[in-house]
Amino acid sequence: MSLPATRVAVVGVGVMGRHHAQNYLAMPGATLVAVVDPSAEARDQAARAFGCAAYATLDELFASETIDAASVVAPTSEHYAITRDLLQAGVHVLVEKPVATRVLEAEALARLSRERGLVLQVGHITRFFRAVQLLTERIESPYLIEARRLTPSARIQDVGVILDLMIHDIDIVLGLVPSDIASVTIAGHSVEASGTEDVAAAQIEFENGCIARFLASRISPDAERSLVVAERERTHRVDFLRDPHTEIALFHARKDDLGDTHVRTDRQFVHEDNPLREQLTHFLDRITAAAPPVGTLEDDLRSLRVATRLLENLKPSAVPEAVFEAQVN
Repeated sequence: MSLPATRVAVVGVGVMGRHHAQNYLAMPGATLVAVVDPSAEARDQAARAFGCAAYATLDELFASETIDAASVVAPTSEHYAITRDLLQAGVHVLVEKPVATRVLEAEALARLSRERGLVLQVGHITRFFRAVQLLTERIESPYLIEARRLTPSARIQDVGVILDLMIHDIDIVLGLVPSDIASVTIAGHSVEASGTEDVAAAQIEFENGCIARFLASRISPDAERSLVVAERERTHRVDFLRDPHTEIALFHARKDDLGDTHVRTDRQFVHEDNPLREQLTHFLDRITAAAPPVGTLEDDLRSLRVATRLLENLKPSAVPEAVFEAQVN
């Protein structure tokens, strides 16, 4: 006997929110009940496109509908308040990364979800790239990792490139290196009028000696999303910009009988069959079938802690952390 479809709402129907809504519509395990957005134009467009109700606020949604789950695809600065209100209403939540802009806020949401027995999943979509999953299985002992995530522009302007772009690669790297962090360095620039960093370069040194370098930019003339992972006798290079494929190039260094080094290159193209759909399906499976998470809340918190540490080294916060602790408790 099949389970009833999970009743879902999407909060925030910008570009990414519409992708969430469109995927839920196509999933047999979900019923898209409503969307929520403060923009009347966005609500009207979504209601017509998706054939569902549309509301301006969560209060209007709660007053009119019964939902089981929600995707939070609102601006990053609003993630904490929206996710908190949904969890307090007994709703399972998938919130786009980062879960919040402050570690203490993220920790408060994690506690709340556990207290209520609700799924709180952070939308680290790169975890659902098959190439990343293959890399995680293959990497044994990296000594150098270089991650580049560059774009000529960015949709998100209320946070800088560390929380918007670099955190993707931070999350991947933390999954590849089984070691605590020894030190971090960071430099960046704010070029546009937003006041947040538009380009940032960081280095993380792990206690096991591995070094990870990151470059993120939303003012680059060309787009690039690449990851290079070097081990003693082989190097992996991943190119994420071959949509709908990801290319994994494996370079093997071998010495011949004369002692000369030769490099053999093997290339593999991995078809990425809608990672967002896989992420949303996993979210529903966790709700209905108690599926184990692909990445735990502690993994999410660790990635946010590292990103926040980089931000603090880039430009120390003007507001003491204790103030935020008082706000979320």
